[in-house]
Amino acid sequence: MYRVHLTLALIIGLTARPFAQTDQEYSVLWEISGNGLEQSSYLFGIINFLPADKFAIPPEVKHALESCKVFVTKTLLDNANRKKFNEAIRIPNNGWINDYLTDDELNQLRLLLLLDFEVKENAYHDYYSRLQPIILVTATAALHLGDNITYPEKALEQMAQKSKLRFVGLGTVQEEIDAFQQFPVEDQVEALKYTVNNFYQHLAEYDNMVKAYLEQDLEAVKRETFKATNESRAFKKVYYDARVMNWLPEIEKMITTEATFTVLGVPYLVGDVNLISLLRDKGYTVKPVVVRF
Repeated sequence: MYRVHLTLALIIGLTARPFAQTDQEYSVLWEISGNGLEQSSYLFGIINFLPADKFAIPPEVKHALESCKVFVTKTLLDNANRKKFNEAIRIPNNGWINDYLTDDELNQLRLLLLLDFEVKENAYHDYYSRLQPIILVTATAALHLGDNITYPEKALEQMAQKSKLRFVGLGTVQEEIDAFQQFPVEDQVEALKYTVNNFYQHLAEYDNMVKAYLEQDLEAVKRETFKATNESRAFKKVYYDARVMNWLPEIEKMITTEATFTVLGVPYLVGDVNLISLLRDKGYTVKPVVVRF
């Protein structure tokens, strides 16, 4: 049984060079320079949410962001797009999570949500029990954090607004939905079953992922993130690898005209197909920046 962690926050022909384990570079912040660029741009790797008492935007990241003109994320979510995505992550055809779990697993899930997390019965019925299995996995970790939760992308967006950066999305919300819908339901169900049957181990493993992130070991974070997909190669190809390849020309176009600060989930920055190596293969210097949490 594969272990389960947060995702979502989610290999085509040409592959990029993976980071070798022996010379792995550690940082959440990367400077892009060289190859004729007149100013540096930056990549910053994130995970969806973190314990608020363990994370704050480091000063090095703030300085890099404030030196840029454009703030880039994978998707711009206004209220309409957020509503559209929230509808897409529900079980299709007004389905229930009951359809995927045994009676014992369903009872255990209800105990976790209604007793441990004090979710109201109507909220469970109308919302949580309607979520697709992998989204429910993520929701349990978020509920566990309670008020001690922070969303790095949101915090960075607020900082970018104050600095009057221009906002750009690499893709549309429909592209995000289409990619998510490639996640095989059987892999999602296996992830949820593991969470329900091994919940406190699941939380310990989430803590380990947070620790790896704060230690800036992006390879370890990506390995743990992929476990949430039940190691689905089909999902990895569509949700991660293909999107990095599609985004590369747009990112290259932006960094050649303006200093950009690009915020993406850690899995897009490292691994077999990754943005750092693809930019290096294009001739850019991409180097880790020392960051202290």
